[in-house]
Amino acid sequence: MEAIDIVRLEEAVVSFYRSNSQNQAITHEWLTDAEASPQAWQFSWQLMQLGKSQEVQFFGAITLHSKLMKHWHEVPPQNREELKQKILESIVRFAGGPKIVLNRLCISLGAYIVHMLGDWPGAIEEVINTFQNQRMPNVSADVQLWIMLEVLTAIPEEAQVIHTSVKRVTLRAEIAKRVPLVLQTVERYLKLQMNRVWDAETYSSMNRAVKCVGTWIKNIGYTIEGCVTITAVLLEVVHKCYWPCIHAGDGCMTADENELAESCLKAMVNIIIQPDCHNYPKTAFVLIKMFLDSLSDITKTEWKRENDNEDIIVHIYMLFVSSVERHSTLLLSGITSSDPELSVLVHRIVQEILHCTDKPGIYPVEESCSTMALAFWYMLQDEVFAMQNDEQKHKCWEYIKPLYAHLTRILVRKSEQPDEKSLAKWSSDDLECFRCYRQDISDTFMYCYDVLNDYILEILAAMLDEAIADLQRHPTHWTKLEACIYSFQSVAEHFGGEESRQIPRLMRVLAEIPYEKLNVKLLGTALETVGSYCNWLMENPAYIPPAINLLVRGLNSSMSAQATLGLKELCRDCQLQLKPYADPLLNACHASLNTGRMKNSDSVRLMFSIGKLMSLLQPEEIPKYLDIIVSPCFEELQAICQAESKTPAARIRTIFRLNMISTLFSSLNTDVDDESKALPIVQPVLLVMQRTMPIFKRIAEMWVEEIDVLEAACSAMKHAIMNLRSSFQPMLQDLCLFIVASFQTRCCAPTLEISKTAIVMFFKDEGCKPLMQQLLREFIQHSFKLFESTPEQNFSNISDTMETFFGCLSQIVKKIPQVLEDNTLAYDRLVFYAQRGMTLPESGAIRNSIQFLTHFVMQSRNHPHVTEVILATGEQTLYTAMMCVGYLTPRSQVDKFADILLAMNKKYPAEMAVWMKSLMATPNFPTQLITDVDKTRYTALIVKEKVNKRLLQQHLSEMAIKTRGLTEKFQ
Repeated sequence: MEAIDIVRLEEAVVSFYRSNSQNQAITHEWLTDAEASPQAWQFSWQLMQLGKSQEVQFFGAITLHSKLMKHWHEVPPQNREELKQKILESIVRFAGGPKIVLNRLCISLGAYIVHMLGDWPGAIEEVINTFQNQRMPNVSADVQLWIMLEVLTAIPEEAQVIHTSVKRVTLRAEIAKRVPLVLQTVERYLKLQMNRVWDAETYSSMNRAVKCVGTWIKNIGYTIEGCVTITAVLLEVVHKCYWPCIHAGDGCMTADENELAESCLKAMVNIIIQPDCHNYPKTAFVLIKMFLDSLSDITKTEWKRENDNEDIIVHIYMLFVSSVERHSTLLLSGITSSDPELSVLVHRIVQEILHCTDKPGIYPVEESCSTMALAFWYMLQDEVFAMQNDEQKHKCWEYIKPLYAHLTRILVRKSEQPDEKSLAKWSSDDLECFRCYRQDISDTFMYCYDVLNDYILEILAAMLDEAIADLQRHPTHWTKLEACIYSFQSVAEHFGGEESRQIPRLMRVLAEIPYEKLNVKLLGTALETVGSYCNWLMENPAYIPPAINLLVRGLNSSMSAQATLGLKELCRDCQLQLKPYADPLLNACHASLNTGRMKNSDSVRLMFSIGKLMSLLQPEEIPKYLDIIVSPCFEELQAICQAESKTPAARIRTIFRLNMISTLFSSLNTDVDDESKALPIVQPVLLVMQRTMPIFKRIAEMWVEEIDVLEAACSAMKHAIMNLRSSFQPMLQDLCLFIVASFQTRCCAPTLEISKTAIVMFFKDEGCKPLMQQLLREFIQHSFKLFESTPEQNFSNISDTMETFFGCLSQIVKKIPQVLEDNTLAYDRLVFYAQRGMTLPESGAIRNSIQFLTHFVMQSRNHPHVTEVILATGEQTLYTAMMCVGYLTPRSQVDKFADILLAMNKKYPAEMAVWMKSLMATPNFPTQLITDVDKTRYTALIVKEKVNKRLLQQHLSEMAIKTRGLTEKFQ
């Protein structure tokens, strides 16, 4: 970089902080280059001179920190003492502010100390002595304490991110030796404050001290046996933050009290969840008992709806939950143990988490704790059922059964929706949060079933009776009933047709509820629940008529989405059982479509049910429904094509009508049972396609530039193929003509996909094989035309098409390897463009190009002409792959190249060894940043690996780090 003019640099900094985002982007790039230059060691000090603007001083400080973090190797050993003195002098100079500059200087000193621990082993002790004993003249005691804590907090954080030649494990081990000193220093300071009156400055300093503890424990770690004393102090701080305001104040903690208490609780979480702390169960027992003894009274006091101190309760419960999740073995041993103290502890902690789940109020508006307990209930039953000792497992199971029975009742209550009166204070974000929370509760009901089995239905049935009785007493109290129905829905998948006590009762209740008098959400949940029990209805068809009545009722309500979903599930799972009701149901569906009130997505979904129901009709009855339901779709499409209207509204209607047709094609199949299969009937979908193929061709011509329209049109035909399979053959010629016509206009993803579907489906059929071979040639030829007409630098513009092309080709080669028997295909060009696809930045193109080459190589030995292609292009393929691994491809995508290397090594081991050695012997290949010794080592490792994909991926990832000069960063 050219010499940097300090005046220009200052102007650029001020411009960056005071300009709009567009100018900022340009300035940011230049400033980043300046920051990385060797000159930054000089100008960072110039920018921090007194009298400069705050923005300029701050940029000087962050530049110094950046250099210390990333470019330590530029500092000669003889200059390091001078650098330390300059940092310390700058800290003294900025002790009076601005704080943002002082903060960055403290972090810089932290980074310096991490680098110098080997040469300056007493650095941390010196920092503590200097600032704790107030040895800095003209700097107040509070500021010296602030500086000390900022420097101490920075040390473990900088150890995680600085670029250094020292291994990260070694570095952490060296810093870990100072953990006791740091904890003692903070502990001594906190104890001194306990008998004093706290002002804002004290709260701030104590909070900084507690965060320092949390940072050291989180990033460096310390045996929990050594954390008992600091834990006791932290709990004392929490007490002093909470109880005075409860006993003498207004009962609401101040912001300072809240922040300090939360920091203490977070630090204790870091202590109790350390990676190796399960090795100290006795100390874990002591700590958890301390938590409970100290904090249970607080949770008891705050166990109420919309309490003022919700924040501290959230963090206390987080500490309880984290403790038992980390020490689950201790929890289970407490259940099976004869030690009364351990049993009492386990009972207390489990009861606290049960209370957390049962926190009064509706989440997230009236309480915010209960959600964090849900993961615990999954963990507990999972750990119990994973126990190896059957006797202990049974004892634990018996212990948790009543817990999960109680939990089930709690979850029903917690899943209650807000009623109409309370909705006013709910935002859209709150409602979305509650929807996700209800889904988590639904998952937790499944874990309750795993413990309780069929007994869960008895609990839910009893609560259903209570909810009905409550509704009879209070006709507007619908939320309890809705929550009970939702709970039944959550466990539906576990119950088949044999359940004959509670589910029939549920079905009768669903049929008898006076929905018109209650909130419409109740109807929505009832509709979803009917859909959930379709497997049960299939074996209990007597309950299908009331289910149909309910679903039809829903079609004409604001809950049409739930109704169409429920009807879709009913038609899919109980199709044959619906035969007696097909006519009236089709008429009801037609009437609902005609109202025009349904959303487009609901109308599209309803077509699935219509297709399933039409499949049940006598052949002579089907045309009537095709005319009244399907013809309007094609008539509208025909009208749009004739008017050549390409407005946004026309495009939306075209996609909508095509989606309706596509969904019908996916479900309309008259081969529903043995009786219908025996009759030689032409499939209705074929009749429709024969009459409407000209419309599809016209749509493809008219909307050639609109990829989503083409996707919808191709999707309709793809669904027809997938649904009818061999029955589609009469339309195959017409389909191929449509595809080729589309290719001639534009080669794009939808037409490639439909081509692949047809080839995979029909290539093995001898009667269809010549047609499919020709379609494959067209598929390849038109893709080549697109690739050839695209400038080299613009291939990213067609990466989606390349992704689809090679994805489809991979599937074809994998599923129909016989396609490679055709020696007229341009295999060498396929390999060339796949190599090109590997070099693109887009992950989809990279992945599918590699997949194609992998399958192509794996099949190649079965076809001599393909073997010749691999022998001719193999070295170039390896060159491209290693170039991508070396520097071209984003590092996150590097492991994908293991597939092609393994394939080459399996099928062409001798050639690959020669090619790899030749390539890696090339000077500066793939980059100049990797040594010849490393290249030789990685060549040997890659050539050696013929089976273990994961190990090869590891080798490639390590090599990519070396070739990109990132070794220091990833040590």
